[in-house]
Amino acid sequence: MWLLNYGLQTASVAVLYVVGFTGGTFVFGAVTLYQLFRYTPLWPFVILYLSWVFLIDWKTPERGGRDQLRNFARRLAIFKYMKDYYPMTLVKTSELDPQTNYIFGYHPHGLFTEGASIGIGTDACGFGEKFPGIIPHLAVHSGLLKAWIYREILLSLGVVDATRESIKYVLTQKGAGHSIVLVVGGAAEISHCRPDSYVLQFSRRKGFIKLALETGCDLVPVFAFGQNNLFPLIGGGYNSRFSRFNRWLYSNTRCGFCCCWGFSWCLPKRSPIFVVVGSPIPVDKIENPTQETIDKLHSRYIEDIKELYKKYFKAYHPTDKSELLIV
Repeated sequence: MWLLNYGLQTASVAVLYVVGFTGGTFVFGAVTLYQLFRYTPLWPFVILYLSWVFLIDWKTPERGGRDQLRNFARRLAIFKYMKDYYPMTLVKTSELDPQTNYIFGYHPHGLFTEGASIGIGTDACGFGEKFPGIIPHLAVHSGLLKAWIYREILLSLGVVDATRESIKYVLTQKGAGHSIVLVVGGAAEISHCRPDSYVLQFSRRKGFIKLALETGCDLVPVFAFGQNNLFPLIGGGYNSRFSRFNRWLYSNTRCGFCCCWGFSWCLPKRSPIFVVVGSPIPVDKIENPTQETIDKLHSRYIEDIKELYKKYFKAYHPTDKSELLIV
């Protein structure tokens, strides 16, 4: 029985990374649709699907996503096996009001945001039981929601576009409890990902703060201990020559270089992830907030992230050494 569970966990995580990588790069959808069109009698389905996507469903990710099958998809057994692989635990530190809309700020990005995708984006860790009435919508880059077939997987899980208009729609038009999960540091943090080190890049990112003020939605800091410990990376620490070159490359091209390896060269090592959901920061609605107001709330948010880290890193970081740097 143990061997069976071990195999299912490994296979589930392999599916996560293979589908995630090939799907996000359009390979999965393009190859699948080509095979169906070229070698099966289902070619009319391919034409109908593409027509439906481009003519009818193209704007769905910007209009609150898709509610159909969301609860079913979030509870699929495959996500339980993914959760058990690491393993992953969702830690609740405070009650959340189901009549309130929230912006969850997730840190750090890591290589693949496993904590946000599985710990909050599905019910594998019991998010629905721990926070009843809160409906999380993971906000991702719009390019992922244009990838054929892969977009349907994401939309079935409640994922939405990370544009300002899309986020504002969820927070103001979907109803009470509908909340946004935003990986604040974004893909820029991938180049900073190192075991036992958390380099959070959001000291100048204040758009989500302004949006919280404009909508009156409380901010909830979330810290995933162990998120950066899944893959060994080449390149040294934050101040190494490689890291400095990577930051220069990203600032000039919006592209970075990352070299990592894992179990069988592609899977992450089994290292625990603890997704700690902090206490909400009350936000008063201000339709046109001043820069001073934005800066003040941003500073409060940074302090809460630091406090969340200091309070829980000894209990939840997978090793006995850890560092936090906000840039």
